This record gives sequence, C-alpha cells and structure tokens, in this order.
Amino acid sequence: MVETNDERCLIVSVNPEPSVASRPNRTFQIAPLINLIAPLCFLFVLGIVLSFLTPHFHDRDNLKQILVQAAAIAILACGQTAVIISGNIDLSVGAMMALSGICAADAMANRHVGIPGAMLIACGVGLAAGAVNGFITSVGKIPSFIVTLGSMGIYYGLGGIISNSQNIGGMPAAFTNFGSAELFGSEGRDGIPYIILLMIAVAIVSHILLTRTRWGRSLFAIGGNTEAARLSGVRLPKTITGVFAFSGLLAGIAAIVNVARSSVAAHDAGTGYELYAVAATVIGGTSLFGGQGGVIGTIIGALLMFTIRNGCALMGIKPEVERAVIGTVVILAVLYDRYGQPFFRRMLENRGGAGAH
Repeated sequence: MVETNDERCLIVSVNPEPSVASRPNRTFQIAPLINLIAPLCFLFVLGIVLSFLTPHFHDRDNLKQILVQAAAIAILACGQTAVIISGNIDLSVGAMMALSGICAADAMANRHVGIPGAMLIACGVGLAAGAVNGFITSVGKIPSFIVTLGSMGIYYGLGGIISNSQNIGGMPAAFTNFGSAELFGSEGRDGIPYIILLMIAVAIVSHILLTRTRWGRSLFAIGGNTEAARLSGVRLPKTITGVFAFSGLLAGIAAIVNVARSSVAAHDAGTGYELYAVAATVIGGTSLFGGQGGVIGTIIGALLMFTIRNGCALMGIKPEVERAVIGTVVILAVLYDRYGQPFFRRMLENRGGAGAH
C-alpha cells in the first residue's frame, strides 16, 4: 500500500507462490486437540497412580465396571454437550431421565406394554420434555438456566404423581437382563456389556451430528455469536428447540440404561445427574461460554469422573471427600478453559507463524 496526500494507490503483485495465510499449516490442524490435552493427561496419570495405590484397580472386571457405571451419565452428557455448545445449559436432564424411566416402567409393569414399546415411550417422553424446554427458551426468550431449573421440578413432580412416589418394579426379565447382558459373553468368557455398546453408539452418532451436519455447525455458530448466526440464516428457534429435544431424547435412552441396571424405576432416580452431566462435559473440554467442545472430550470427562469415584471407593475414601475431589476437578477444568486453552492456542499460532516464514 502506497499513500500520498492526494490519493491512495493499491499495488497488487501477482505471485505464483501461495500467501502465508493460505499455506497449509500442520500446527493448526492439531488445534482441536487442545481441548483434550488436559483430561487425557489427567486420566492417564490417574490410572497409573491408582494402579500403584490399589492392586485391584487395573483388573478387567473393575475397568469394565467403570465403563458400565459411567454409561448413563455419558449418554446424558452427550446431549448436554450439544446444548452447552449452543450457549445454553440443561439442568433438567436428570429429571427427564427419571420421568422417562417411570413412564417406561409403568408401561411394562402395569399396562402390559412390550419392551420395544416401552423403550419408545421412554425416548418419546424425553424427546417431548426436551422440546418443551427448547420451545420456551427460544420462543419465550427466557434464559435456559431458568427454564430448565423450573422444568426440573415439574418433571420430578410428574414422575412422583405417575408412580405415586413409589418405586416401580415387576418388569420383564428380558429387560432387566439387558443391564447385565454381554455381547459374545458366556459362562466362561467375558464379553462386551450391551450398555457399553449403547454408550459408544450414542457417542458416535452425537459426534457425527455435531461435526458432519449443518445442524451441528449451526449449534457452534449460535454458541459463538448468536446474532451473527441469525444474520447468516440460522433459524434460532428451530435449532434451539431441536438441541433441547436431542438432549431429552438422550435422557430417555439413559433412562433405559438406568432402569435396566437397577431393575426398578424411581421418581427421583436422576437427582444430581444434571450436575454430573455438566461436570463430564466441562471436564471434557467443552466451554461453558458456548461455541466450543465435542463429544470425544465429554466421554473422556465422564470416564475420568467415574475413575475418580472408583478409586475413592477402592481406597475407602468417604463419599464427601469424593465429591470434593470431583468439584475441584470441575473448577480446574473451567480455569483451564478460561486461561489454559488460550495460552496453548497463542503458542501454536506463534509457532505456525514462525514455521510459515
């Protein structure tokens, strides 16, 4: 650019070499992995430490138990991840799970509905409950924190009314056996629990939806800058209602897992699950400020959280201390999101710029 007092001239030179900005930079290709660095390292180090402190930690049965125990929370957290990426939060996932489980169990035990029908009921109830949250949030323009805080009480209350505040049992053995059945398993050989396979399937589908679809890209856009997303053509009410409905659907699937494992449905079964879902999401690298995150990190976060719980149980640590440890990890994850990730990004940018020159 050459400037004079009376005119401004722009001189453009044609160069067959690509510009620095257009050159591929491998450094930036690993930028998405920044979100996974902290939870992966923490999980790896924690596994090594617990293997030395507790001789039974690395046993195959114990590791399998960690995965099974984490399944319901991991499924809930996949939906929570999508909601938080959009710049919202869903505090009713535990209540939706409890209500869906109550409706499915009541259908099987008292209404003579078959297992496939009951599973559809669980998913349908969760989907409808989530859609209501999203509709009120988007159309009513009310913060999702307030909407889902209120709906949490409503859904727990509905579950208590339907069940008369009693646990519901008496479900078919084929359904309750699902909670412990294993693929390729036999009396003398371990298999893969169906619950773990279901968790993996949910994670894969959720990952594809968030990273390979227009809907998923719209969620990132809304979380990054809502007004810019609207101006670019994103239908905010439809997309926000959809992401909450998706969260509710996964709450229904988590209800199937939870009821099958426990063999009973309780109207307060999901108490505290919303906090675990948020914790797994944040620990996994999804930003509470929206526009950033992913399902892979969320699954790692859920496994990390239940590894901590399992290690505390093996070492005889009190539940109060366990909750304090998990709370500390959540705070550290938020601090890493706020300060650690920008630091690593700046470092990568500086190296990328130096490498380009």
